[in-house]
Amino acid sequence: MHRLARTLRSDVGALVLYAATAVLMVVAALLAGWSAGWGWVLGLALAANYAADARLFLVDERVVQWLNERQLATAQRAFLREASAVLGWAVIARPDAWLALLVVAGVGATHLTHAAYRVLSGRNQRLRRGRLGWANLDVDGRTSGPEFLPPTLPHVATITGPRVALHVDVPLLLGLWVGWVTGSAAPVLVGLALLLAGSAFVAQRVLERRRTIARLPSPAEDNAKLLAAVERLAPEVAVYFSGGQDTTYQLNVWLETVDRLHRPTVIILREFLHLEALLPTRTPILVLPRARDVEAMQVPSLKVALYPTTVNKNNHMIRLRGIRHVFINHGDGDKSVTYSPLHRVFDEIWVAGQAACDRYLRRGEGVRPEQLVTVGRPQLAHIQPRTGPVSPTPDRPLTVLYAPTWEGNFDGVDYSSVAPMGERIVDMLLRSELPVRVLFKAHPATGTRLPRAAAAREAIEQRLRSSGGRHQVVGTEPDALYNAFNEADVLVADISSVVADFLASRKPYLVTNPRDTAVADYHRDFPSTAGGAVIARDCADLAAALADAVGADVNRARREELATYFLGAPVTDPVEHFADEVDRACERAEAALARSAARAQLQATDDAEAQARTTEETAR
Repeated sequence: MHRLARTLRSDVGALVLYAATAVLMVVAALLAGWSAGWGWVLGLALAANYAADARLFLVDERVVQWLNERQLATAQRAFLREASAVLGWAVIARPDAWLALLVVAGVGATHLTHAAYRVLSGRNQRLRRGRLGWANLDVDGRTSGPEFLPPTLPHVATITGPRVALHVDVPLLLGLWVGWVTGSAAPVLVGLALLLAGSAFVAQRVLERRRTIARLPSPAEDNAKLLAAVERLAPEVAVYFSGGQDTTYQLNVWLETVDRLHRPTVIILREFLHLEALLPTRTPILVLPRARDVEAMQVPSLKVALYPTTVNKNNHMIRLRGIRHVFINHGDGDKSVTYSPLHRVFDEIWVAGQAACDRYLRRGEGVRPEQLVTVGRPQLAHIQPRTGPVSPTPDRPLTVLYAPTWEGNFDGVDYSSVAPMGERIVDMLLRSELPVRVLFKAHPATGTRLPRAAAAREAIEQRLRSSGGRHQVVGTEPDALYNAFNEADVLVADISSVVADFLASRKPYLVTNPRDTAVADYHRDFPSTAGGAVIARDCADLAAALADAVGADVNRARREELATYFLGAPVTDPVEHFADEVDRACERAEAALARSAARAQLQATDDAEAQARTTEETAR
């Protein structure tokens, strides 16, 4: 329990509330025969327990998982309520045996209905399993699919699916309590009748769902139509993406660029969950959950696959032959994860500028120079550069964007300043002698690994919201960070692609040093820090760094050099430049395929000649 409390923090309150109401209703049921007052307590405890149970599904899903692992799943919790209600009613009302048996049978009917719902729903899901998804593609007259059926049972607040089937017991439990209050068996019988009607309604809806599914085309028929549509599209480029619930932003940063590619393109998603968080795009989308689906949808026209992330499911695409596999990443900074040895499995690794090439080749990760292709950063096309000084006034304060990274998957890649110094940074900015407006943009994953980072992020956001209208917590919309770049006069950031991207603005930035690493080592290991002041953990040098940013700006010339080093030489249209490189990759894929076919033909010729010689020698 202690470990759960540490992990879930405030969410554990929902579990405590449930436990308190459960204990109260059991105690009230046991003591109901001693005093009529306990009957009223039991009724209130039952109502509170229903509410507390529903609240469990509003907080972290691990709360419910924790209960399930301890044999306190939804059905067991419902049975505990029912047993407490029946026990209390029996002790207080002392019903006739026939009525008690009917009540027990009603409880059994509830759980029989629930079990039948789960079994039949499972069979219905298996009949639907294997249907692939798509969007922005005409498949037999539909531009998206598969056809999503409405829920089998209506939702009531947080009560959905099989939990609706369990809640047909509400009329019975209410009837038991009213029967005790009135001293009559009639409310109990009415409750039983309503319970049976609810059970019949659940059964009817499940059977109707089964009949609906039976009338639909089979998954194989639907998928065959989808494959035919993909073949008609004849995509030459695939953007392949997989990831967890909160990772869709890693694909979203590429969508504007993908929509402008010259070659027919398709986006391949491995999880349906990304469809909801995906930004609007006109590029056709396929959702292929299984490895065999990826293989089945490989069409002869496909030449190049682009990968924004390195995840295990990439292997399902990379193993397919005849395709040129290109890693494009979703950021390009000094973090160690940007030069992982995993990247060498790709045919090509596309990077923004020479800095990334040097990063790969100097780290000894086995990446070959011929794998590296500099393509710039098309996402930065809308960032407005500025080289002139800024003079803050009370009416036009210095806008400082604090955009830290998250704490990483493990300590070795934790560059985040949020927990160790984030609150201190914001406090000093708010108390600055200069008129300052603070923008705060946390990485979307901040606090997902370390509770102290989540707490610090929450404290910072609360402080800014309560400090006056000019300060702002930047939103989560996809363009929010780059819009904040354009608003900001100065950036405060951690080691991340944020620093490299901000170089496009040519404006001053400060880089945090939460572990107080020697500055010389910092500059050596993270070249992007050379263009801005390095802020130690105690933030003692923050005020002076801000003063320099609006004054002498001693790092201005160095930032100009780093901008080209990290982002590549400026081009008129970065997105068009990227699209041209995709065209060249397709040409390289065609050339490689032609070479492979020529080698195969030569090998076949050699084999045929060898076979002829063998046959001739045998004949002699």
